[in-house]
Amino acid sequence: MVQYLRGEIAKLANVNIETLRYYEKHGLLPAPSRSASGYRLYTEDVLKRLTFIQNAKSCGFTLKEIKKALIQSADGSINITDFMAVIDRKIISIDLEIAKREQTKHRLTELKSGLQKAKKHSGVQETLQMLNME
Repeated sequence: MVQYLRGEIAKLANVNIETLRYYEKHGLLPAPSRSASGYRLYTEDVLKRLTFIQNAKSCGFTLKEIKKALIQSADGSINITDFMAVIDRKIISIDLEIAKREQTKHRLTELKSGLQKAKKHSGVQETLQMLNME
C-alpha cells in the first residue's frame, strides 16, 4: 500500500497543508496513521476522498453537506435516489440564488439609469444628497 506524507498528499491533491488539518479536525478525513518517527501517513483512499471533496465543493456543496454525505455513505444509509434528491435540492437553491441576484442586478441597473438622467427621481436626489454628491 502506497503511503504519502502530509506535504506529498497535499501536493498531489492540490490543496494546502492547512486544508488537510482542517478536514481532519472537522471529520472530513480520517485520522492518518503515523510512521515510527511520528509523521502522518496518508493512503490512496485519502487522495480519492480529497478529490471527491474538491469535486463536491465545485458543485456548490458545503463542507457540512459533504461530511454528511461521507458519513451516510460509510454507514450505507444513502442510496442513489437519496443522492439525486440532494442534488435536486441544491439545484433549487441555486435557482433561488440566481433569481435574487437577478433582482439585485435589476435594481442596480435602475439606479444607474436614474443617476444618468438629467431630471432625477426624488428618491435618487435624496440618495445623492445623503452621499454629498449633489
